[in-house]
Amino acid sequence: MNYSKKALWLACHSEFGERLIEIAMEHLSLAKELSLNSRYMTTAKDREIAMTRIETLRQERDNIISLFEENRGKA
Repeated sequence: MNYSKKALWLACHSEFGERLIEIAMEHLSLAKELSLNSRYMTTAKDREIAMTRIETLRQERDNIISLFEENRGKA
């Protein structure tokens, strides 16, 4: 989803800022593992677990940022 720069800035500088950083770091780690080590993952189940976690992280990130996008006109 696309968000305004203002919504991103507000979210990052709110009480959710640390959590957004944690989400980004975990997401990057999982994506890197999938990209570089996918052939070494023991099963398709391992890949599916990583992809499911990435999707969960994306949803959490989007939910946080959308709080600030919806209030954009009120800020």
